[in-house]
Amino acid sequence: MNLTISMNTVLNILHSMALSTSNKQWLADHLYEEVKAERLRADEQSPEEEMATVTTNNGWPRIRREDMRISPEVMDLVKDIDPLPDDFDYDKARLDYLLKKHG
Repeated sequence: MNLTISMNTVLNILHSMALSTSNKQWLADHLYEEVKAERLRADEQSPEEEMATVTTNNGWPRIRREDMRISPEVMDLVKDIDPLPDDFDYDKARLDYLLKKHG
């Protein structure tokens, strides 16, 4: 089963969990280690793949449309928008679609 969830929702879930400072540090360290490993793998890419890698201003890899799992309904709504704006609200788009469809 595939689940689409926003990063804000993940953060809200974590905030609701009463994690200790050491638990937060543990999570941050493990996430950072994964990021470092992914960057190392990206550095070993072929020149063609390297040219295709796009980063944000702070050096983090930009999330591409193919990197995200989006419901077909939402994808249909945004198929003509390229690139998606940074503040695009997938949940609102899906709700608007469902209201329009089943109104």
